[in-house]
Amino acid sequence: MSAQRQRLLALGVLAAALGLVWLIAVGPIVDAFAAQRAEIADLHGQLVAYRSRIAQGPIVEMRLAELQRHQASRTGLIGGKSPELAASNIQTMVKSMIESDLGQIRSAQNLTPVTSDGFQRIEIEYEASVPITRLKDIAYRIETSVPYLFLDGIDVRAPESWQYLGSQGDAPPLDVRWTVRGYRWTGPQ
Repeated sequence: MSAQRQRLLALGVLAAALGLVWLIAVGPIVDAFAAQRAEIADLHGQLVAYRSRIAQGPIVEMRLAELQRHQASRTGLIGGKSPELAASNIQTMVKSMIESDLGQIRSAQNLTPVTSDGFQRIEIEYEASVPITRLKDIAYRIETSVPYLFLDGIDVRAPESWQYLGSQGDAPPLDVRWTVRGYRWTGPQ
């Protein structure tokens, strides 16, 4: 072989060896650094977004507190910091409604409160004696009250033998058993 061919062959072998070194060692390292630079840029963008959200935290918390105060002060909801206080508020309202229409409460029993979607259902089961001529008015006052109350499970019984003579004093009392329900805001769960 001639010297020129040997040089070309040596250069070819050297170029092949350098190409092989590039493919095996240097290329993957360069690609890894490029991938790391792209990942760092992405993480930096996420960091900027997170810092922006963190900076808005006090504003969001203030708005949330305002919304919770607004929801808690809605006129249709029962007030009270606990189910027992809310039930007491309902009992006070219902007692005054029944007694102002010449009725009498025989018993009131708080039922177990049920919480769902930030609201707590407060229920009280009543046994009362109500004049027959006043039952409609009492039921209407309870169902149209503010805060909102709802009647459920109504059972009305008349005395076994009675005669209505037409005067208010002679109106027979009805035995009424019903559940009064109201709702209280407890906040998001």
